[in-house]
Amino acid sequence: MTRDVTAIAKIHPLSGILSSLGILLWCAAASICGFAAIILRDVKPRATFWFLLSSSLLSAYLLLDDFFQFHEALAPRYLGLSEKFVIAALGVAVSAYLIAFRRIILRTHFGALLLALGFLATSVVIDVILEPWLWRLGHWTFFFEDGAKWLGIAFWCSYYVHTTHQLLVSTLDLPNKAIQSDARTSRR
Repeated sequence: MTRDVTAIAKIHPLSGILSSLGILLWCAAASICGFAAIILRDVKPRATFWFLLSSSLLSAYLLLDDFFQFHEALAPRYLGLSEKFVIAALGVAVSAYLIAFRRIILRTHFGALLLALGFLATSVVIDVILEPWLWRLGHWTFFFEDGAKWLGIAFWCSYYVHTTHQLLVSTLDLPNKAIQSDARTSRR
């Protein structure tokens, strides 16, 4: 339990590198949103706090699900829940999140979030629905599934990093130095 998986399996240390990078991006999104939520916990209106806290918790769940293969292995084996049920429950939770925070999301640059959700949904469709028909593609099935998943995670992290910055600047009425420095640079 304490040794690195690649050392135990005696495989190349870069095996699963895309998955490991995805875990780091999930962690970054969860941490950044959680940290910002802590900063804004006593600031009114509270909607921004709840959005960031919920975003952190959702990102943390996705991190743990991906890292421990909850929907693929643990839930079916130890809880008797099918992979499709766990994914459907997650779909309901994400839909509820999007509905509950739609006003905040619509005030952000939500294009990256839409791309993230699209790529993640594509990965799920390939994994759960299309995989039995795509077996002829061999390893390419994994490339398309995992590639879509990784792009989804990257856009997810990008959205929450940018949105957290935007919400902190606007909620705390801070000067946006990044925008100011970009404006000065473009004038030259």
